[in-house]
Amino acid sequence: MTLAPPVPSRLSRLGHALAPAVLAAGLAGLAVWGRSPLLAGVAVLQLLLVLSLLALVDAPAAVGVLVIGTTAAAASDVVVHVDDGRVGGLAGVVALSFVGGLLQQLARRHRSRVTESLSDTLVVVVLVTSAACLTAAVQAPDGDWLVPAGLAGTGAALVAGRLGQLVLPDRPTAAVVAALTAGSLLTAAMAEGTTRERWLLGLAVAAAVALVDVVTALAAGDLLEGPRDRRRLASLRPVTQLMPFAVVAPVLLVAARLLDRG
Repeated sequence: MTLAPPVPSRLSRLGHALAPAVLAAGLAGLAVWGRSPLLAGVAVLQLLLVLSLLALVDAPAAVGVLVIGTTAAAASDVVVHVDDGRVGGLAGVVALSFVGGLLQQLARRHRSRVTESLSDTLVVVVLVTSAACLTAAVQAPDGDWLVPAGLAGTGAALVAGRLGQLVLPDRPTAAVVAALTAGSLLTAAMAEGTTRERWLLGLAVAAAVALVDVVTALAAGDLLEGPRDRRRLASLRPVTQLMPFAVVAPVLLVAARLLDRG
């Protein structure tokens, strides 16, 4: 598993490997601070994720996709915040965004790559609405410790996996094992509840992170070294930093619901 796309130097690769620790610490700190600060942090993450994804996929009609994606991000954050952590409204956000994507395609003058543009829109919308689940999870009864623990575990899994790939580039399995081990250990150490619950939470978080890295590794392998793909490879780097936190958000929300003993 190549956890990161090619970068120019060993120092750059090391910085890329350690960057998730900073992002995880920042989001975890905002979660401890309160749901409003975390909401602001999630909004920034969503915006950066939309921009980097559009550059990565080289989306047709990118301006329209950007408008729909940022609107969906804002709407999902508002829905979760207003509904006090309930996420039922997110389905409506996705549905309306899909309708907006269809209308965008009808309004285009040159309707080339319609299916690709619509699929890019849906990917962006699903990821930003998933990220909004972080602010929902932090409002759950156990969210005050569960979200910081999960975010810390996400950062640990990313850092350990990428350092493993940096040290042993020819042994991708070692990077996967390092990511699963570090993510599970730190999450379980910071979590509360029974030993079984803590380890299950840690494994769920680490497995989600490892899955995202495998997917982005496959995407990196499909890119060619042409001038156009160099730009796409550059945009892949922020995607590999941000996407795991968006994907792990629903995992934390489900865990919070399952651990709710009320």
